[in-house]
Amino acid sequence: MNDIKERINRVGLQILAASRNEIYMSMRYFDMALSALDYELNLTTKTIGTDGFKILFNPSWLAAAYKEWPQDINRVYVHMLMHNIFRHMSGKMERDEAMWNLACDIAVESLIDRFDAVCVKRVVSDEREAWYYRLSKDMKVLNAQSIYRWFKNHILSPLEIRKAEQIFCLDDHKFWQGQEEEDAPDKRQRQQQRDDKWQDISQKMKTNLNTFSKSMGQQAGDLLLQMEISLHETYDYRDFLRKFTVVNEEIKLDMDSFDYIFYTYGLNTYGNVPLVEPLEYKESEKIQELAIIVDTSESCGDGVLRRFLHETFQILHSMDSFFKTMNLHIIQCDAKVQMDMKITSEEELTECMKHFVVRGRGGTNFKAGLAYVEKLVREEEFRNLKGVLYFTDGYGEFPAKRPGFETAFIFVKEDYTDIKVPPWAMKVILEPEDILTWSE
Repeated sequence: MNDIKERINRVGLQILAASRNEIYMSMRYFDMALSALDYELNLTTKTIGTDGFKILFNPSWLAAAYKEWPQDINRVYVHMLMHNIFRHMSGKMERDEAMWNLACDIAVESLIDRFDAVCVKRVVSDEREAWYYRLSKDMKVLNAQSIYRWFKNHILSPLEIRKAEQIFCLDDHKFWQGQEEEDAPDKRQRQQQRDDKWQDISQKMKTNLNTFSKSMGQQAGDLLLQMEISLHETYDYRDFLRKFTVVNEEIKLDMDSFDYIFYTYGLNTYGNVPLVEPLEYKESEKIQELAIIVDTSESCGDGVLRRFLHETFQILHSMDSFFKTMNLHIIQCDAKVQMDMKITSEEELTECMKHFVVRGRGGTNFKAGLAYVEKLVREEEFRNLKGVLYFTDGYGEFPAKRPGFETAFIFVKEDYTDIKVPPWAMKVILEPEDILTWSE
């Protein structure tokens, strides 16, 4: 590094270090996040960005921005920290990159605009307030996922998008997917290391925030809720459904146990006399008995219920998950059991979904649905029940005692509020787009 470049780099490092210290003095709950990023001069960006390991900066932009208004450096520093804390660089599905980037920037800035810390506080412009008001009409939490979903459901003109980017975009997101010169396996490994690192930081930062929550007031609540969203565990629904499979024999050629050497030896030596025939029975791990209870209370929408059942059965069908003869009960229940449909074959399942009608629309009582399944077990309607899937919005009364079978409560939540279930129950919280992408 030549002398001029070294001096420029040293100035950039001093500016970022001073900004870090100022943020730490005003917002101590960021301590772990502040110490997690190194600094590196990078001339491929016109401004500044982060890859989760370093802050990469253009020294000319950094010096000019600091000279014009030092507080702006603090602002963009916290902006990048929060991208990492909320793990905006990670994604569980393909997204429109430009829309996702804008959604992440709006989510982060909407939080920073509510901070009282002097080092980042500034007057919120009318344009920003207009965007926050517009989005808040359709969502409870201005997080990146909800904003992105809003963008996908509302057609914005290129001019609107460009203006929004000018208002909210502070940093360069080009480093989010790693350096271009990295090989694909190395890039994936590095991204996983980054995700694990920031998940750990976020978990520990939650503890710090709980400590500072009294002095921070509403800010702590907003930030904690956003962190709950970023730490929200995602599920491979296919793997989850495998918890309810059993091993059994079915009539099917077991080609895995077939020995081609003896087979071809027999044909070559004795003509058309193979020495070994393939086994006609094969051990399979599939679902034999299952109860699915759907909450048909007034708070659960028809569309979500139908989509949940349809996509669940689509997945099971694509996985070849049912034995030829099955014992599946689809139970509709609000405050009481409204209907029980018994399914014994895939043909019956197809017909059931074609003519499915939601019954109920009363209150919610989980006890009634689970008590009904226990009654079916006592009557030996179920002989080897592996478990119950209970699809609900979560607002109901849980049984005090554990039933005699595994129970999984499946919640679809748009507001990301956590739901407490009894210790004996499994819990899966899904986002609306999780259902939409199950069968893709």
